Amino acid sequence: MSATGIRARNRAALLEAITETANRQLTQVGPSELSVRAVARELGMASSAIYRYVSSRDELLTLLIVSAYDEMAGDVERAAARTRDPHKRWMAIGLGSREWALAQPQRFALIYGSPVPGYAAPQDTIGPATRIPALLTGILQEVGAQPQVPAFTSRVGRSLQPALNDVEQWAGLTQTRFNDAALALGVMAWTHMIGSISSELFGHRHNVVGDSLADRRAYYQFELQVLAGLLGI
Repeated sequence: MSATGIRARNRAALLEAITETANRQLTQVGPSELSVRAVARELGMASSAIYRYVSSRDELLTLLIVSAYDEMAGDVERAAARTRDPHKRWMAIGLGSREWALAQPQRFALIYGSPVPGYAAPQDTIGPATRIPALLTGILQEVGAQPQVPAFTSRVGRSLQPALNDVEQWAGLTQTRFNDAALALGVMAWTHMIGSISSELFGHRHNVVGDSLADRRAYYQFELQVLAGLLGI
């Protein structure tokens, strides 16, 4: 292997170690108190050395945010890929998202909880953040879902696109362009799923849905089925 290849591998390994260490710190102190220097101390690195890899707390946060989006999406994509049936894929996406969140509550809170004061997510987060909603939108486009409300116009779908600059940014897609209806419904569905998962994870369903994991999973599965039925999946 060339010297360039070795350096690239070493850099990737060190970034992975930084990410793992920072994720442990995240569970202990929360995102607002993340410290590049503290990560350096745990890794036995000089501060001057780690700043060559992550130059600030915000860059460290971005590293953790992208990692969380990508890991969650990877798990969900693998679950969805086990079937070609649109309804089963829909359920796999929803249930897989909840399972990841329950297993990684601090990381879920980082990407879907309260914004970190003073932090503004860069463009680098758009692709990772849209991988799961892109799966949902793709299913909706596949089945030809249309909003069943008189007030809907194509403007609703188009109004979502400027925020993404170009809809092909979604999950790095280059071959697929979503139609307005699928895009509008996909964003709506993902917003509902995230809100439902957050309600459970952050305790807002206490004394509302049964306390057992089976009860809560059954209620969430009911929500997914209702959404699928309303959208014709």
